[in-house]
Amino acid sequence: MHLRRVRTMPRHSQSLTMAPYSSVSLVEQLEDRILCHEKTTAALVEHAFRIKDDIVSSLQKMQNKGGGDRLARLFLEEHIRNITAIVKQLNRDIEVRDVQASGSCLSPQTCSMCDASIARLSAEHKTTYEGLQHLNKEQQAAKLILETKIKDAEGQISQLLSRVDLSISEQSTKLKMSHRDSSHQLQLLDTKFKGTVEELSNQILSARSWLQQEQERIEKELLQKIDHLSLIVKENSGASERDMEKKLSQMSARLDKIEESQKKSVEGQRAKPEEEKVHGRISKLELQMSEDMKEMKAEVNAGFTAIYESIGSLRQVLEAKMKLDRDQLQKQIQQMQKPETSM
Repeated sequence: MHLRRVRTMPRHSQSLTMAPYSSVSLVEQLEDRILCHEKTTAALVEHAFRIKDDIVSSLQKMQNKGGGDRLARLFLEEHIRNITAIVKQLNRDIEVRDVQASGSCLSPQTCSMCDASIARLSAEHKTTYEGLQHLNKEQQAAKLILETKIKDAEGQISQLLSRVDLSISEQSTKLKMSHRDSSHQLQLLDTKFKGTVEELSNQILSARSWLQQEQERIEKELLQKIDHLSLIVKENSGASERDMEKKLSQMSARLDKIEESQKKSVEGQRAKPEEEKVHGRISKLELQMSEDMKEMKAEVNAGFTAIYESIGSLRQVLEAKMKLDRDQLQKQIQQMQKPETSM
C-alpha cells in the first residue's frame, strides 16, 4: 500500500477571482464565488473522507496482519495536513468574502445564503474534526492492541525457541548415547561373528577330515572285500578246475578200461554199441562240465554285482551324509547371519 498524496489546488482556482465590476453586478459575482467555494470545499471534504476511509481500511488490514504502526502514523499525518490545508483555505475564503461583503451592499437574500454556507461549512469542519479525533483514538487503540499482540508473539516465540533448543539438546544426547550403544553392540556382534565363523570353519574342517577318513575306511573295506571275493572266486575256480581235472582223469581211466574191455570183448556188432555208449557218456560229461562252468561264471558275476551294488549303496550313503552335513552347515550360517542383518 502506498501513501496517497493530496494535490492542493492552485491558489488562482481556490481563491476568489476578481471579475470586473463593470461587466456583472456585485450580487451575481458573490453568488458565483459562493458556488465556486462550495464546489471546492465539497471536493476537498470528499477527498478528506476518502483518505479517512483508506486509513480505516489500512488499519483494519494491519490489525489482521499484526503490523504497520509506522504506516498508520504516516496516513494520519497526511490526513491532518490535508484537513489543515482545507481549513486554512476555508478561512481565507471566508475572510475574502467578508471583505467583499463589507465593501458592497448585499441584499438580505444573499447574506442569508452566505450565512447558511458559512454554517454548513462550519458544521462540516466540526464533523471532520470530530472524525479526525475519533480516528486518532482508534489509531491509538489499534496501536495498543498491536503492541500487546507483538509482545505476546515475542513471548510465544521465545518459549518456542527455548523448547526447540531443549529438544535439540535432548536429541543430540540421545543420538550420542544411541551411537555409543550401537558401536558397542557392533563390536560385540563382530567378535561373536568372528568366533562363530572360526567355530564353523573348525567344524567344516573336522567334518571334511572325518568324511575323508570315512571315505578312506570305506574304500579300504571295499578293497578288502573285493580282494576277499577275488580270492574266493580264484579258490572256487581252482577247486573247480581241480575237480574237472580229477573227473577228466577218472573219465580217461574209465575210457581206458572201457577200451581194454572192448578189445577183450567180442568183435563185430557188440563193439559198436559199446562205443556209442561211451560217446554218449562222454557227451553227457561234457554237458555237465559246461553247465558247471556256467554256474561258476554266474556265481562270479553275482559276486561282482553284489560288490558293485554294495559300493553304489555305500556311495549313496556317503553322498546323503555329506548333503545332510552341508545343509546343517548352511542352516547354522544362515542362523548366524540373521541377527547380524536385524542389527
